[in-house]
Amino acid sequence: MRLRRLEPILRRALRGPCALAPGTRLLVAVSGGADSTALLVGLRGLAKESGISLWAAHLHHGLRGAEADADLAAVRALCGALCVPVSAARWNTRLRMRRRGLAGQAGLRVLRREFLLAVARRCGAAAIATAHTADDQLETVLLRLVRGTGLRGLGGMAPRRGPWLKPLLEATRVEVEADLKTAGIGWREDRSNLDPAYARNRIRLEAIPALLGASGGRAARAALARRVGRTAREARGAARLAETWAEQVLSRICRIQGGEITLDSKGWATYPFAFQRTMLRRLWARLAPNGPGLTHQHLEALSVLATRGRGGSRVALPGGWTAERDRGSVRLRRAEPRSGVARAAFPVPGRFEWAGSAVRGRWTSADRALRRLERMRRKPDEEFFAAEALAGPLELREARADECFVPFGRSRPVRLGRFLKKQRVTRDVKSRPTVLADAGGILWVLGVRRSARAPVKGTTRKVLWVHAERHD
Repeated sequence: MRLRRLEPILRRALRGPCALAPGTRLLVAVSGGADSTALLVGLRGLAKESGISLWAAHLHHGLRGAEADADLAAVRALCGALCVPVSAARWNTRLRMRRRGLAGQAGLRVLRREFLLAVARRCGAAAIATAHTADDQLETVLLRLVRGTGLRGLGGMAPRRGPWLKPLLEATRVEVEADLKTAGIGWREDRSNLDPAYARNRIRLEAIPALLGASGGRAARAALARRVGRTAREARGAARLAETWAEQVLSRICRIQGGEITLDSKGWATYPFAFQRTMLRRLWARLAPNGPGLTHQHLEALSVLATRGRGGSRVALPGGWTAERDRGSVRLRRAEPRSGVARAAFPVPGRFEWAGSAVRGRWTSADRALRRLERMRRKPDEEFFAAEALAGPLELREARADECFVPFGRSRPVRLGRFLKKQRVTRDVKSRPTVLADAGGILWVLGVRRSARAPVKGTTRKVLWVHAERHD
């Protein structure tokens, strides 16, 4: 089985942005659809000349019944015909998402990524190839435009990001299907791709046909995908250049002293508006590399503060940071902790006595934590947190009823006092709740519920394990 149109595209990718060292094992994500089928067949034809070995992976989501069963059977049959080993799993994704506070297509993407990363670790793959095409790039760019985006967002998907490769990104869906038909290779169709409930499907089925008009057929769609792909490639290059320049400028107009960053607002104001936003994003990446990003509202407020804010005016930022206008500068620092609240630093590794409980913490591997979580073997008095998502030093402290946090399994913040009233906990816990927290806020209300922050994912490398044992 050879794909004459797609192999040159894949060859250019493997010699360019998706290059791999000889002897590398590449994991290929295969759903059974046209794109992933073509990706696996095409890579199989080039594996020997590229010096790589292949391993396939397929996740049965447990959502589409007999159709999903047929997808799995088709993938196994294809891998058998190509002599490519395959790792497949059947997950109850509804249960997994509910227990982890995930939802919708975004939640399924998180689970798929974790599955693929876990398979890659087990089979020794150094990279993971997914079957995104130029048509997917077109949909991604349009979707980001509709939702609002900057220069980096206009760049769409990069052909390579960390271990993730997209070697088919320059191929259109027309080319994929034409090559498969010529080679006599079938594929599976996922009917959920026709469901207008999903924004991406509406872009594909309604918005793009409307843009092309009555005369726009498959060839016109492919041409549009290529044009948008070229624009996205230029936007990614411009974004990289702007970010590199921003780092150089920030080194001149920023001063770091005692955990506080001072930005020269006069120097900052001499640069164009779009570049000012780039500098603010890069500055925030220094402050909170693993924390939540700045929203459009944050960027707008910071811009106003730096250009025409009055002395002493402030802007609250995620993770306990505040920005305050001073004479000719903006100072960014963590908010000072409130007084009158009992608190103590929580050393890791270590054991600490607090309010009738022995609280222990240690660092552990992501593999060990994920095995416990996947097998539902976590005990009610222990929790796991992704180390790279923690913000600053840890502490145990009394919580206030008016504090807000996002409980695990939910997407919106709630006041702690109101949340505890609905929980079946003792009066002592309700009146004097103890929390594990970092600079970003509550991580775990001991004995009650952890927050949605710092979840352990397939991309997590290091994990904080915490155990709280109540003294009788």
